[in-house]
Amino acid sequence: MIRKARFRGTWYPYSAEEAEAITGPLSSSGNARIAVLPHAGLCYSGALIRYFFERIPYDTEKALILSPSHYFMIPAGTAAIAPFTESETPFGLLRTLMPEIPGSLISCEAIAAEHGLEMFLPFIGRKGGIAVTYIIISSLRSPEEAASAARRIAELMDGRTILIASSDFTHYGRRFGYTPYGSNVLEKTMEHDSRAAAMLSESDGIGAYREFRKSTICGIASAAIAAETAAILELKGETGPWSTSLGNGDNAETDDFVSYRTVLWRDS
Repeated sequence: MIRKARFRGTWYPYSAEEAEAITGPLSSSGNARIAVLPHAGLCYSGALIRYFFERIPYDTEKALILSPSHYFMIPAGTAAIAPFTESETPFGLLRTLMPEIPGSLISCEAIAAEHGLEMFLPFIGRKGGIAVTYIIISSLRSPEEAASAARRIAELMDGRTILIASSDFTHYGRRFGYTPYGSNVLEKTMEHDSRAAAMLSESDGIGAYREFRKSTICGIASAAIAAETAAILELKGETGPWSTSLGNGDNAETDDFVSYRTVLWRDS
């Protein structure tokens, strides 16, 4: 069963040639194995996603993607998976694997609809030779559940597997019902995001989820699980680039915007 590329040609380019202008050749390698990455349209998030894919091991064979659900209600503490065997990308089909996670919800509809999973596929397809696994988890029943979920995810990890926690950071403005700052909005948003990213990079997923679960960081559950997984695997964390959806002429004091931040964990 093939997962269709629902957002190809809208959120990112349709053709391989145009997509490669965003992904780059991805020929370099490194030792980054886990990341929190944004999932906006690639005109906004592409450079931050590429930052990670330029640093993963050259012999990576599998990519696990954890994403919140934007279109379907998934019960707290429940993982949604689906039995897709291939996934469309601008660079051809990717081998797709369904994980074995006891108690999971099987939802082809949720996996097929989710842009929080799809935005990474052009990079995985361009890198080549990597199979992909999808997991949706929107929220946790308690902060401590991040650690138990991480133990299950860690069992799926090996030296040739990368893990991506799909999450934008602050969603600011009336559209999102979040306007806590009266002035210096960008500066205060960056400070907020930096606190969250620093806590995650220190592999304190439980603490990050406890402090930021009521924020507008949409994938805080996935990010918390990734941080706890990094702790189990004894990886070293670091914060990466920060940006926003604001374009030329936009005003953070009056306009709605979304911020993006990368967090990476490497082999020690």
